[in-house]
Amino acid sequence: MPTPSRLLALALVAFVIVVATAAAATTRQPFKVTSTLDRKRVLPLRMRWLAYPKLRPSKVASVDFLIDGKVRWVEHHAPYNYASDDHGRNLGFLITTWLTAGPHRFTVRATDTIGRKSTDSVVARVLPAANPPPALGGMWTRVVTAADLKKSDPKFGSGPPAGSWKLVFDRVGAWHLDPLGSGVVNQYVARPGVIHVYAPIAMAPEGIGVTRFGHSGIGPQDCTPAGPFGTYRWTVSVGKLTLKAIHELCGQRRAIWEGVWKRVR
Repeated sequence: MPTPSRLLALALVAFVIVVATAAAATTRQPFKVTSTLDRKRVLPLRMRWLAYPKLRPSKVASVDFLIDGKVRWVEHHAPYNYASDDHGRNLGFLITTWLTAGPHRFTVRATDTIGRKSTDSVVARVLPAANPPPALGGMWTRVVTAADLKKSDPKFGSGPPAGSWKLVFDRVGAWHLDPLGSGVVNQYVARPGVIHVYAPIAMAPEGIGVTRFGHSGIGPQDCTPAGPFGTYRWTVSVGKLTLKAIHELCGQRRAIWEGVWKRVR
């Protein structure tokens, strides 16, 4: 027959096993989430970043997209895509031109309707973004008129405001900054005589945006979160930039961009 000390020792061992098992259960993620960045080590300058919680959508409360530990986008409805806000009709992009070249941590964090969380992280290298041609780089300004606004497309909502706009080309993107103190920044590639403009760049959650050039709340939507893409002819002469649309499906952007701009700096 086991002695009392033997029984006590066995009870202590059982207690330790139960506690360790319970601790492991609490640290184990309650459900799994994956993303399109899994197993990637180098990211292109533009790609789609989707999260896939292994739950029914009705059980998902939110999905956060974090870069280097900071929340940069939040989705509440499937598909859970970085820089989209219209329930999948137009999927936006993760555009990395605003990040420094080198490794960054990209995390998706899904929360279910009872508050449980699951995460999935990837460390991947971001490529350097190119600077604009010297003749194009810098800040430009022009007055957008009522006649310009007729180029807007009503299917994308109301047109942009008339007034004095700024247009900045730098390494991050092409920033068009409105008379109300906000704006949008788009990814672009400039070659001699031609600018290809792509989608808006999301650097902060919708409704927050970023602050640059004295403007705040600069957000990630032009006509849609996905653009659409456009192409412009550009020339610079005597401190003036002339932009002419070659192919542009976003009438609101065309209303702003197309015309003659004067260099500010």
